[in-house]
Amino acid sequence: MAPLYQKTMWWRWLSILLKGFFLKLLLDLVFKLLYRNYEIVWTDYLGAILLAAVIVEGMRQINKRLDVTYPWDGDTKRRFFVQAGTNMLLSLLVMLVLRRLMVQRLINPDEFVKLSDELIVNTVVLLAVLASTFVDLGLYLLNKWRFSLAELERFKKENIEFHFEMLKNQVNPHFLFNSLNTLSSLIYTNQDTAAKFVRQLARVYRYVLENRDKEVISLKEELTFLQSFIYLIHLRFSENLKVEIDIPEKMQHKLIAPMTLQMLIENAIKHNIVSHKKPLTIQIYADMFDHITVTNNLQKKEVREYSSNIGLKNISSRYGFITDRKIIIEENRDYFKVRVPLLEKVYETSMLSETANRINK
Repeated sequence: MAPLYQKTMWWRWLSILLKGFFLKLLLDLVFKLLYRNYEIVWTDYLGAILLAAVIVEGMRQINKRLDVTYPWDGDTKRRFFVQAGTNMLLSLLVMLVLRRLMVQRLINPDEFVKLSDELIVNTVVLLAVLASTFVDLGLYLLNKWRFSLAELERFKKENIEFHFEMLKNQVNPHFLFNSLNTLSSLIYTNQDTAAKFVRQLARVYRYVLENRDKEVISLKEELTFLQSFIYLIHLRFSENLKVEIDIPEKMQHKLIAPMTLQMLIENAIKHNIVSHKKPLTIQIYADMFDHITVTNNLQKKEVREYSSNIGLKNISSRYGFITDRKIIIEENRDYFKVRVPLLEKVYETSMLSETANRINK
């Protein structure tokens, strides 16, 4: 089997041969219609193929440089006009200089040059070059459209995977097992606290059931749910775990993906030591850039629990599905921090519906 570069070279030279041949054939047909006595000289086709090779290879080199200085992904309109202008200028120079001095003067020195004929030849060549630029633009737009479809399908798949994972988390055996253990000990020691524990546990699962199909929810609702969740884990860890929340009322109308904060708290507990000697402190606060920040002091467990590594990934994927704003993760020797963007009701939800509509189509 021939190497890939050999196949590419073979195709390149074949395309040059065909372009030169058919462009000369087109010009011959035009002149045949204009002049009854026009004669087709087949040896001229060799010159046409030579000119095509110079023009096409020159355009290829120019376009390779433009891919660096003016990429299609940057300013597409600017790239189109720069490519069209430079390619047409190159073609015009080749036609005026190389064609006149190196081809026609050597092959037929006594040929009479008619200005109208030269204009026709150059116009046809420039139109062919312009058509080639349109083809490049069309290929770029086609590839971008295919890439966008692939991205939408990827987000759709990851969103489905998240919903599946969220359904599993509704009856998370580990969380439920710990909750029932805590409840069983409270029943014998403090029945009032046990009753309150059951009510808070019911609120947690009610919230999960009511909001499992929603993409976004108000921050106020999320914080109400979070208070119930914190109450449950606080009874388990007591003073060894501190969760501090500082979010102003004026920001609580904004939107957030449901259970994002709960998943970040669970992630911190799962990967860090929580003990009397090393208490874990989790801080949840809003910043001036419309983000919710969840940070904890870093004290990683020596023996790590099994992790599927999908918690932060799923949160990032969900936000990639509903907004172009990113989840920001920072880690150093002292702390682990996750910044989650707060979403605006009108802009973000409309963006979400447009994305969903494109997927459904």
